[in-house]
Amino acid sequence: MAAGPAAQSADGRWLVAADEQGIAVYDRGVRVKTIAATSRDGRTGPSAVASIHPVAARRSFVIAFETLNELWELSIDPQAAPIFDGLVHDYRLGEGIAESGYLGARRTRLDVPLRELAFDDSGAFVLGRSAPEPGSNTVLHLVNLDIRRTIGRFAVGGDPDLAAAQTLKRDGRTLLSVPDRHGGPSTVLDLRRAQRVEPVGPAKAARPPP
Repeated sequence: MAAGPAAQSADGRWLVAADEQGIAVYDRGVRVKTIAATSRDGRTGPSAVASIHPVAARRSFVIAFETLNELWELSIDPQAAPIFDGLVHDYRLGEGIAESGYLGARRTRLDVPLRELAFDDSGAFVLGRSAPEPGSNTVLHLVNLDIRRTIGRFAVGGDPDLAAAQTLKRDGRTLLSVPDRHGGPSTVLDLRRAQRVEPVGPAKAARPPP
């Protein structure tokens, strides 16, 4: 069925898979949609698919590509908001041409393709790793899927393990902590401020009463 990456929803109903035709969407084993892995205007691509991730918190799948500078969010929520792409005068008035949000590709345009991905618990923030350049540090890109743009870029040392990323809370802030595969310091990001912060250390022992 699939010739590339694939992912299934938690309830087993939905399967999104890459094949020779693009992105295939299956509902209970029946193919219901195919989307070409190209830019919206068809001028860029087709691209191989790097990874597909189910995001249960948003009832969607997020798709990353090898050569296409986009992230796609494909919603399996029948109540998903319409997708507006291109020039729109006023989204609130429903101006412009909209695509159905249900099983539609909500595209976030990127500077470079992202391969490895990590998500916070809400699913709204995505941290992606771009392909390394010779002699340079690893670069992580923080993307907000709600506003559909990159909100931060971070050059980091070591080899961050995005598959092991964890959402943390500190002083009312939501953080994403990414460990280093070789035991180096974790990369910790304040998601809403799009800033790097100090790694979370071990809890301090309480002082004995005077």
